[in-house]
Amino acid sequence: MERRYCLFLCLIVPVFVNADKGKVAWQGADKPVYVVTKNHYAEGFTPEGDTARFGDLIAIEIFNPKARPMEEDAVYKVGERLALFVGGQRTGDVKIRKVMPLQCDSSAALVSADPPLHLAKDAMALATNAEKIRPHANSQRQADAGEQKYARQLAMNAFRKHGVPQELAKGIRIDQLIVTKVDESESRLVIGSLYVEAKGVRHEVFLVGKLDSSGATTELARYHKTTDLEDGKDSEDMRFVDQLDLDGDGTDEIVVEVTGYENEEFGIYKRRNGIWSQVHMGGQGGC
Repeated sequence: MERRYCLFLCLIVPVFVNADKGKVAWQGADKPVYVVTKNHYAEGFTPEGDTARFGDLIAIEIFNPKARPMEEDAVYKVGERLALFVGGQRTGDVKIRKVMPLQCDSSAALVSADPPLHLAKDAMALATNAEKIRPHANSQRQADAGEQKYARQLAMNAFRKHGVPQELAKGIRIDQLIVTKVDESESRLVIGSLYVEAKGVRHEVFLVGKLDSSGATTELARYHKTTDLEDGKDSEDMRFVDQLDLDGDGTDEIVVEVTGYENEEFGIYKRRNGIWSQVHMGGQGGC
């Protein structure tokens, strides 16, 4: 939802989540991590100055190994160059040009890319100067017809657990769906968001499934139900952002964007023994 005016307060704070009880908490990258995208959040002006314009290339800090007080916003260093990654592959650099308000309670860095970065609408990349990361060739591609079929089956499995009748399976729609690898094995994963609408309710699921010769098995399924389809006041959209081995263990973490009613935040998920769990949430903003 586009918004033309927003006030500005600083409320971003790193959050560490030990999602697997009894296991050591994720240490993350040794330097800040940023999402790089074209601004599609808000445009206007604030008491602190104008926001970035829609379509401007911006960087949003989503992780910082150094904690900071709740009232302090992320610090962006004008002139700093950050290594840029798409699909885990190094694709150049971005340079921080200016710091600008983004939402009522957040800011972002206006950046330029070298070489120029050509992102599709709402597509995102990752930037960081962390030393532990392990880049690799980009293996991401759009899911083919067979892989889409498997993803719909996994989505229906998740929907049935929340009372959605099987007869709605034919109405499942794909919002986003890619196939990729997250380590050096031959295992392929299908990742994306699917939904079905019935009786004024939208049922949504964010999926990570492992593909094999006989089909697919679910590794992560996050479900949400939206009842306010007109204004989306109870909405929660979860989309795949990108992947990168942030902690240098040989397996990529995946970053997701979670957007609600006039707010957004970014989650980092880690794979352990074929199960994905959230290990960090950051980059919160909204009005």
